[in-house]
Amino acid sequence: MSAALAPQHIPASQQMIDLPHKAYLLPQSVAMWPPVWWTWLIVAAIVLLIMALLIVWHRRYKKRAYRREALSGITQTTSELTDKECILLCHEMVRRCILSAGKTTTAALPSKTLFETLDKALPAKRQFSSLGSEFIDGPYRHQIELTKEQRTAMIKTTCYWIRKHHA
Repeated sequence: MSAALAPQHIPASQQMIDLPHKAYLLPQSVAMWPPVWWTWLIVAAIVLLIMALLIVWHRRYKKRAYRREALSGITQTTSELTDKECILLCHEMVRRCILSAGKTTTAALPSKTLFETLDKALPAKRQFSSLGSEFIDGPYRHQIELTKEQRTAMIKTTCYWIRKHHA
């Protein structure tokens, strides 16, 4: 056998496959980013949307600062107050929240009428009328004694209203 006809022992990874149509020119690889010209418009729209959502969230956070202040005022000071002072504080915080929401005419109502009006927007088990006459008429009585359960229910109802109100 001649050397030209002898099988060559070249590994399979190094053998070249003879492909037809060698005259075609293939383009260079296409970059993946940005895939199309309007990609930057979508990216800009997403960034603007995120910024708008952050601005709305920040304004809402600042607008509701009075609620956080009222809740912290009630929860921090009620343990050291007398029953009458605690009732007065709850009434005051409710009225201050109504004023902060811009409803001066509602805040100026007498206590009985005010709490009847507020009860319309509350669920039945969270209404101020369920607290009894001690809560509504308490600031006008000379001596008032509340049980621990009444005082806790009064504070919880007031805090619930402060968190959920849309005065």
